[in-house]
Amino acid sequence: MMYTCPSCNLGSLKPTHSTYVRWWNARLVTVPDFAAWCCDFCGYTRYDVAALAQINLLLGPDEETLAQSSFSYRRKAEGPGEQGPHRWSS
Repeated sequence: MMYTCPSCNLGSLKPTHSTYVRWWNARLVTVPDFAAWCCDFCGYTRYDVAALAQINLLLGPDEETLAQSSFSYRRKAEGPGEQGPHRWSS
């Protein structure tokens, strides 16, 4: 299945691997070789929805997630998610 890049609308998202980084409560969690999707044109990257579901199942909700609205919706079981790799400015 082809996924058009939401950033540039020119390229397509291809499966790849990236390092997952997340603050969970007061701890920094990193997962190497995490499933992601990367645009072959602009390099935009998103985490895979199924992989995110597994991490959320293992770690559970954190304080930030609990503070957000309780509105829930269904996502596709596969494909690129809406959350991309975290980047810090230097």
